[in-house]
Amino acid sequence: MDNAIVQTVDKLKPDAVKFLQQMIQIPSENPMGDYEDLSRFLNDQFTAWGFEVEVVNVPDEEVKQAGLKTPRKNVIATIKGEKEGPHLLFNAHLDTVPAGDPDHWTYPPFSGGIAGGKVYGRGATDSKGRLAAYTMAALALKNSNIPFSGKVSIVATCDEETGGALGAGYVTNNKLVRGDMVIVEGYSNQIVRAMAGVLQLKIQVEGVPAHAAFKWKGLNAIGKMAKVIQGLEELQQSLEKEPSSIEGMKYTTVNVGVIEGGTKINVVPGNCQIEVDFRVIPEHTLDEIYNRVMAMIESLKEEDSKLKVKVDRISSFETNPTVTGEDSPLIAQIQEANKEVTGKVLPVVGMLGQSDSRWFIQNGIPAINFGPGTNDNNLHGYDEFMDIDDLIQTTKVLAVLLKNYVGTQALMEDQV
Repeated sequence: MDNAIVQTVDKLKPDAVKFLQQMIQIPSENPMGDYEDLSRFLNDQFTAWGFEVEVVNVPDEEVKQAGLKTPRKNVIATIKGEKEGPHLLFNAHLDTVPAGDPDHWTYPPFSGGIAGGKVYGRGATDSKGRLAAYTMAALALKNSNIPFSGKVSIVATCDEETGGALGAGYVTNNKLVRGDMVIVEGYSNQIVRAMAGVLQLKIQVEGVPAHAAFKWKGLNAIGKMAKVIQGLEELQQSLEKEPSSIEGMKYTTVNVGVIEGGTKINVVPGNCQIEVDFRVIPEHTLDEIYNRVMAMIESLKEEDSKLKVKVDRISSFETNPTVTGEDSPLIAQIQEANKEVTGKVLPVVGMLGQSDSRWFIQNGIPAINFGPGTNDNNLHGYDEFMDIDDLIQTTKVLAVLLKNYVGTQALMEDQV
């Protein structure tokens, strides 16, 4: 292991913790998505550390077309080597989910408070903790004076929590970032190479309202919707018998996340609607799952001529499954760096969540999800935290990865 770069990370520990605390202390909850203060802070900090920085402002007309009221900003910070070479990207997002009721937090959600070796606050892991690790790994490479070729870019993007179209989607679709590979926010205890597709449907059932005392004069839309929900449950049972071949991905899931119906307790409900989320494994396509839902509904309509159903696809977050091959050089590079630092080999898995990795993959840049934190860090919950030891150890892994990937000596050995 290269002790010089690891020792540099140790020296940067106070900066890493302070940087994370400062980011937490600048709220960037989405919705609404206010990135002014955070992007300004990052611009100043990256510049002070010697990065070349570009703040990408999404055009106002595109923001308005998306129905958004606040500016969308993305920050790209780059360090360059001695000559041309590989270009490795790190991607983490600027936005967080809302903090919720602050009274439920042990430490104020935007305090960045430290207790028990942990930094607490909204975004401590997801994804400001990842951004801190990526930044410090690049800074360690720079400060270690290790000769390297090529470039390392930190791509900090907006709106991941609401789909990322004007964040990672905007900078990749418009070719504002290019690279050979990208590491996207992930976990330190596994390498994620595949993510599920997302299909979301709004299903509406039409009934006939009537007074509850004369219910036979009406048609209960909620009762009819119960048949649809039962059909979805039976579809889920079938899908459970079609598991993915990728470890960690289980099977395509069906979740009825929203239900609305009726107007008053003593009125037969004349309408009911549900919103359903499907996490689609790579062995299935979105159209296949959609068609199976429609076939189920058609079967129900044949059994019940009074069942009136309308189905709409919610396109704002629809995405196909994304997969990076097990033989990806980036997986091998992460494994080698992790072994150098920890002596361990990480499991390589898929997961049913989604991230901005899909935008890079769709634009021809292989993506892997890896970074500090685990699923135990209360992501999206109260008392979200980042374990400082995990933050620093993962930064060491990432710094060694950079040394191995873009270091001049490593490039010379590859050419021998």
